Amino acid sequence: MTILRSSAATLLALSLGSATIASPAENCVSEAEAVAVFAAMMPDMIDGLRGKCAAHLPANAYLVASGDALIARYKVLADQRWPAAKIAFGRIAGDEEMTSKMPDQYLRPLIGSVVGSELIKDFKVEDCPGADRIVESLAPLPPENVAVLVGTIVVLADGKKGQKDSFPICKA
Repeated sequence: MTILRSSAATLLALSLGSATIASPAENCVSEAEAVAVFAAMMPDMIDGLRGKCAAHLPANAYLVASGDALIARYKVLADQRWPAAKIAFGRIAGDEEMTSKMPDQYLRPLIGSVVGSELIKDFKVEDCPGADRIVESLAPLPPENVAVLVGTIVVLADGKKGQKDSFPICKA
């Protein structure tokens, strides 16, 4: 999730002009805030994955046939979790106060499109059938459970010996 850190800092720097952005390495979020970030980004991630894979999947593939309904379900959770995600995103970027002052109608789509597209840009289209099976397998779960699952996997993977921190989780 180094992408999330650098994207956050870049977005804020561009949005705020000459405002000083603290080093993202100095900031961290709680596990609950990490889950809120993933919950808020899920619709954009699913939509980005669908956009990248649609031409490489059959018409009856889950992402193609049911993507809109799935995104709508995740959007409900994303809307609920956005306030906490916005705070966490500001902390990751290094300027919680400035992020809190930015209007949601501008900040949220900007974060969603930049971070969502960055997360899937290196995804290989030959992996689309497998990704479609994973998304279809997770689809019956409540969106909250999937956000917790993804957030927990990131937390567990974070800070392993010899691995660059992937997400700035505060150590207890």
